[in-house]
Amino acid sequence: MRVYFKNLDAIRFIAAFLVVLHHAQYFKEENGLDTWKFLNPAMADTGRMGVNLFFVLSGFLISYLLMKERQDTGELSLRNFYIRRILRIWPLYLAFGIAMVFLAPYVLHLFNAAPEYDGSTVATNLIFLLLFAVNIQLAFFPYNKGIVEISWSVCIEEQFYLVWPLLMIAFRNRLKTLFILMIGIGFLSKTLCIVLPYFFPALNTRELFGINYLLLFDKLELFGTGMFAAYILFHKETYEKLLGILMNKGIQVVMLVLTFLFVFSVIRIPALSDNYYDHFIHAFLFGYLMLMAVSPNSILRLEQPLFKTLGKVSYGIYLFHTPVCQLALIAFMKFFGRSPNILLYEIIYPLTCLVLTCAIAYVSYELFEKHFLKIKSRFAVVQTRL
Repeated sequence: MRVYFKNLDAIRFIAAFLVVLHHAQYFKEENGLDTWKFLNPAMADTGRMGVNLFFVLSGFLISYLLMKERQDTGELSLRNFYIRRILRIWPLYLAFGIAMVFLAPYVLHLFNAAPEYDGSTVATNLIFLLLFAVNIQLAFFPYNKGIVEISWSVCIEEQFYLVWPLLMIAFRNRLKTLFILMIGIGFLSKTLCIVLPYFFPALNTRELFGINYLLLFDKLELFGTGMFAAYILFHKETYEKLLGILMNKGIQVVMLVLTFLFVFSVIRIPALSDNYYDHFIHAFLFGYLMLMAVSPNSILRLEQPLFKTLGKVSYGIYLFHTPVCQLALIAFMKFFGRSPNILLYEIIYPLTCLVLTCAIAYVSYELFEKHFLKIKSRFAVVQTRL
């Protein structure tokens, strides 16, 4: 049995694109090169929104495929699941991460963009990289800023994948209960950041929120909402009336506009976003987006060859974009100087970052990742090229 969801390749690329936009703007701002000041607030949350979209998308796809596998075979093969995830995530993660850990500090130091090459820092980065614990490192330990920190979200996904099939088995007849538990734990993890300092004054609320943001607990509502959207789709006969109402084209337009406004911070609720409670809003919007994308009457028309190709290589886009953005900015400043230039730094620079990153990701996919994906397909009960 083969499963393919229309529009999701493009949405995967859009998620990566949002993260690229954020970091291209961030590196400019950090170096005092932002000419259009209005871009700073507009792009301030696109990275977080892109990552959250990835998490909802992962929860949706993985959950649907596990439901389908259990329906077709009567059980879930943990062995095959973990082999598939290893073959999809580990090769590029390790190749990219190890190269960055050893080479990036040296290269950036040559351009005076990083401290002197430090063996102990490299060793620390390598250990956390190999343990798929870069998010733990960022939360609690020293790290080499700007090198492999982008892989923190990949580590969270791997931690999610480690427990998810076990939870799907344990709650196989109570997935709605599992969804409620995930929402509750996500809410509790954030609320504790506010409550704990009242009992332990040495703790700092802001720091606790920063730590919690880097941990799996903070993302459970995103993964869980993706799962719940998959659950509704998988049982679409049961939820036919609800889906008919939700997928009204007028509602689709309204929800798409709302999503756009939240992504670019046109709508921002500081009381929620400053403490990451707005993840529940993101989860709802992106969960709806999953259902809208695959709906027979979806208003989205994203099944274009370019979008589908970029969606396939979005994992590489996500990993490669930070060193590309940093090195491209170093080159731009070296050849064109630091004088504010709208055409150069607000248009050509981010476009260069995007094009170079996509090109590198495509080459990586064709020459490296594809070999592992072919092996991965041998362990798939439900065939998909995702």
